[in-house]
Amino acid sequence: MKYYTRLFTSVLCLSFVSCSIFLPSSDKKPTKDKNLQVQFSTSGWSPTDPRESDKAWVQENRGDVIIVNSFCGEFQSLPLEELALKTFKDYDSYKPLGKNHLTWLDREAFEMEAEAYVDGVKVLIHLRNYRRDHCYYDFLLISPRSRTQDSLLAFQKMIDGVSFK
Repeated sequence: MKYYTRLFTSVLCLSFVSCSIFLPSSDKKPTKDKNLQVQFSTSGWSPTDPRESDKAWVQENRGDVIIVNSFCGEFQSLPLEELALKTFKDYDSYKPLGKNHLTWLDREAFEMEAEAYVDGVKVLIHLRNYRRDHCYYDFLLISPRSRTQDSLLAFQKMIDGVSFK
């Protein structure tokens, strides 16, 4: 479990830092969306300290992590695909596996998968990003080494549980 804790901490730091480097230099910091709601509960997944993210869950046995981030007042000019690519390029040995433009919650969304390394461990990353009401959101599933169908189903269940007040 200690291994997964270190990996989880590294992933959270990278996911927050990857978006933070795109912030314009000003005194105004992005805010978190107070209207974002995520209803997610499934066997084997536990909420965990999200650190700088809005929400985070960890899969107790395999160490998969789901992270939700919101940044309000930022990232309004770059296309979603470009933001996703910038996020992935912060990971070591990033290798894209696929991408998809889609409509989600009546707005444009973008999904991408990649393989990368975090602290020398191969991970698979699945990202969905989205914009709404001057906020940018990213939803990440990070799986150490390999991914199971159960993890993808859990991620989809979390996505299905997203709503806004």
